Amino acid sequence: MKPVDLFSFSIDNLRRRKSRTVLTVIGVVVGVCAIVVMISLGIAVNRATDAMLQNWGDLTKIEVVRYGAQQGTPDLDDKMVGIFQKTPHVIASTPMYQPNGFWGQLVGGRGNRYVGSAQLVGMEPTAIEPMGYKLLTGNWDVDTYLGKGKIPVLIGEQAPFSFMDSKKSASSPDAMKYPAYDENYTSISNLPRYDANGALLNPEDFFFDVMTSKLTYRMQIGYDAETDVTTYKDYEFVPVGMISGGMNDYMISNGVIMSIKNVKLLESDYRKATGSASGSAGSGGIVMDSGGGRGNTTTVKGYDTVYVKVDDVKNVADIEKSIKEAGYQIYSMSETRKQMQGQVAQTQMMLGGLAAVSLFVAALNIMNTMTMAITERTREIGVMKVLGCRLRDIRRMFLIESGCIGFIGGAVGCVASVLLSLLLNHLPNILGALGIKGDVDLASFFGLGGMASQMPDMKLSIIPPWLIILALAFATGVGLVSGISPSNRAVRISSLEAIRHE
Repeated sequence: MKPVDLFSFSIDNLRRRKSRTVLTVIGVVVGVCAIVVMISLGIAVNRATDAMLQNWGDLTKIEVVRYGAQQGTPDLDDKMVGIFQKTPHVIASTPMYQPNGFWGQLVGGRGNRYVGSAQLVGMEPTAIEPMGYKLLTGNWDVDTYLGKGKIPVLIGEQAPFSFMDSKKSASSPDAMKYPAYDENYTSISNLPRYDANGALLNPEDFFFDVMTSKLTYRMQIGYDAETDVTTYKDYEFVPVGMISGGMNDYMISNGVIMSIKNVKLLESDYRKATGSASGSAGSGGIVMDSGGGRGNTTTVKGYDTVYVKVDDVKNVADIEKSIKEAGYQIYSMSETRKQMQGQVAQTQMMLGGLAAVSLFVAALNIMNTMTMAITERTREIGVMKVLGCRLRDIRRMFLIESGCIGFIGGAVGCVASVLLSLLLNHLPNILGALGIKGDVDLASFFGLGGMASQMPDMKLSIIPPWLIILALAFATGVGLVSGISPSNRAVRISSLEAIRHE
């Protein structure tokens, strides 16, 4: 028999028993819909957590620290930074160099009226842009020479809020300009905005434009307690650009970023001016002693922190493994992501298992339906055999029928899943229209309680195209598998007995 004839016979047989076919299809619809919706809930939570973690920090960035290293681990120095840089899939590697051995402040505006904190951050100039920060205005060139006493810097987008009006009391509400946070503290609405020509679009939110005003860094090099006189050494900081590190990269968004070379120059000048041997101790600086250790761990020499930027999140695990094998401790948002996704996966498996039970029941219904069909069509099967119909064609006919039940059930189940997904995504609006207050905390349902406020734009259900295709193929496969036993029974029926069957 031709395939077209087999399909025609199969569809006609299903039509002749509409009620039984519909009831069987409904079982498949329920099973497919339950599984697709449960998977879609997990996909929605995972995407929301990815967006939240991306806001907290870059998922492709690995933080390597010199503390807690294994015995015999190499120093976390410039040589090791170069080794990290040459590792496949690593696009950038740089220390975050923060000296705490000296103190200074930024002054700017008309008559140096405004005084601000200066969180200095030294980075490898060629690594700043590849690290993934956003340039708001200007350029990345912090390695150019501008003249003696002039240092090119990048200004973090939140750094302008650190300036205080020195002519007003510290308790005055007008002494500072403040960031305007949203209710969840996930964004700031009055950050600096610049046009294509570098003009500040919201000057009313700041005392002055840090990008076009002269900035002076005043490094304290002495203090006379008797006269209460503080001695400073001044440097001109020349902003070449403004960058954003996001809401949770405080070091970048609130910092003054320059090349490591210039940070070390400031340290050297401080030591010369004060006769001090320090100037690089503390967070981010190079520490000259190897530190101590406990058990099998130690504190190696070198930078406190080195960041490694990976080209794709799927390669992060391999890079993390290689760094750990070198003996270093690491921190990354990828580790947090794995833990969250593992928790979501556990809940998904439990809910998916419950949904799979309904699909298993649907498979039993398909087997039962096909078995009854064979019993009712025994004489028809006998006639087909006597007329010379091949056994494999008879088997294929019943497999096509069971497969069609699975396919139709899968198709209707997918449509129902999409409609249910739309309903879930509009559920907060529907509840609001009905006067029911409160949000649907899907994150808590998946074991991520307390994080819903960090996912304000979270969808409750996401059904990607691949899930529809997979669900349709799975339902069809269930139908085919369910028809194997009945179809084998059909080909074993004796022709003569089948003809005599009433």
